[in-house]
Amino acid sequence: MRALLLVVLRDGTISEVHGGFGGFLGLDVPALAGSNVFEHIPVTDGDALAMYFLDAVGESEETIALPMPFRISVVGVAGFTHPVDVVPSGTVDGDDWSWTVLLMPVALNGSITRSLDLEMAGAPRELVQRMLCEELRVDNANYTSRWLLIDVHDPAEPEVICARAEDQVVADAVRSAVHSGGWLPWDGVGRGETAPLEVSGFPSTLRSMMEERGWQRSIVAPVHVRDRQVAAFVLLGRVPTSYDPMHVKLNVAARIQALVRATVLLLERWSDQDALRLAATTDELTGLDNRRQLLAWLETERRCGSLLYVDVDDFKSVNDRFGHVVGDTVLVEIARRLQSLCRTEDRIGRIGGDEFVVVLPGADDRLAGEIAARIIDRIGEPLDVAGQVHRISVTIGHAPLDAGDPLDAADHAMLQAKRMGRGCHLLASSARH
Repeated sequence: MRALLLVVLRDGTISEVHGGFGGFLGLDVPALAGSNVFEHIPVTDGDALAMYFLDAVGESEETIALPMPFRISVVGVAGFTHPVDVVPSGTVDGDDWSWTVLLMPVALNGSITRSLDLEMAGAPRELVQRMLCEELRVDNANYTSRWLLIDVHDPAEPEVICARAEDQVVADAVRSAVHSGGWLPWDGVGRGETAPLEVSGFPSTLRSMMEERGWQRSIVAPVHVRDRQVAAFVLLGRVPTSYDPMHVKLNVAARIQALVRATVLLLERWSDQDALRLAATTDELTGLDNRRQLLAWLETERRCGSLLYVDVDDFKSVNDRFGHVVGDTVLVEIARRLQSLCRTEDRIGRIGGDEFVVVLPGADDRLAGEIAARIIDRIGEPLDVAGQVHRISVTIGHAPLDAGDPLDAADHAMLQAKRMGRGCHLLASSARH
């Protein structure tokens, strides 16, 4: 696959096509002659290309080459769009005007940009990851390459990302091989290295899939972030029979490492974003939602259910008697016990020193009362405090989520319960507005 030189007439008809050895984006290059350029670009790029034509009409032979190269997309096989850099020039011959343009696939211009562009535009991470797998894809008469990104942040639950839906079955086979079979194709490949893989050594299911598709080539490149391997790119594809599938050309290795570097930048950025988000939304001591996060969630996710306001009884005496370090340990244990009693859909937050809130989506007053009773019993179980057996009690107020201010209503119910003797729970009387 290489650049194409097109001669385009005033009405957009392609009169001549040169280059494109091996196929251009999977298109039938000779068949492009006689077609119209607007047939090969997405509708979203039509206006930009049309404006360029209009601006170019009437320009002199000297000035028509002045406009800077620009980028549009070309629709390749299967309707998938590929960005290309357009390097324009032009000729003028009396009343007949033609436009000469060089189309260069972005994947050939020496830089990895599409995934970074998507990230800076605020695209979802899933889309950015899929584009990483698309950056170096080749699919033409002589070569086929499919790129898979294997995310091993959590080795117990690896994730395999592919660019297109038709390759998902291969991605699933790779995930199964990594997860269940312990297949680690990057073993022994150092940081910054690109290595061929012997397909005959692949797990049987994956090897069968490759044989069905005529894919006999594979390359692996590990991805390290801050001295820890977190991912790997694996290429699966087809090459001509005269090509040694165990040979990696220098230019191919350079392109792969450019992709790895772009991936490292993205993963580092996402890691920092996640750390900042966690710090802004999580209680540092217990790992629960903090007050800001819980209130924001209540503001946007209000639905039927109940809210429990849990206050630790006489917690000050724990701090006064054992010190704040021990007091923090007790709070962490209370948080753990709360989590052990709640469902996956429930939200738990620490909104004050010894105050916790549990949001129970879909729970009516009866169920909320049952959960509150279980919380009182569970937290009241013996607790090791500085080597001594100690018992902690909590008082709980609960209110329906559709109350005007469920947090305030549950807080008042909790205070009323404390006046009744602590270690109990009470439903807010001022329920619904």
